[in-house]
Amino acid sequence: MSDSSYFNHHHKLLQALFQHCEQQLPFNDERASEVDTEFLASLKTISEATSPDETFIEQGQSIICRIVSHYQHITPVVNRDLFWFFGGECLHYMADDELALYQQLDEKLHESNGGDSLDYAEVKASIFQLH
Repeated sequence: MSDSSYFNHHHKLLQALFQHCEQQLPFNDERASEVDTEFLASLKTISEATSPDETFIEQGQSIICRIVSHYQHITPVVNRDLFWFFGGECLHYMADDELALYQQLDEKLHESNGGDSLDYAEVKASIFQLH
């Protein structure tokens, strides 16, 4: 799987997360606080990013951690792939066995030498025994 395919997979997850959040309280309320409005704007910014740079990763970590700590009603819809993708503090919200599975997934993807022939969803399903 190429780096761009890997990014694109997670980019779609971010876009879906943004779309979900903008329809939820407190974000869809005209009385939303400035903090909530700024949070949604930050999520929109990273969901529109075209490539991952250092700032993107830092912002992503901050956003995921803020969802867990401030918007618990949204946490269940955050795809676990995003916790792994952003890493850092986000990893504290993952169980050890889950971390081990994602590590296996990363190793399998790296073994492919960046080959585009690997389907991320298929490899993940195999490792996570989703079949």
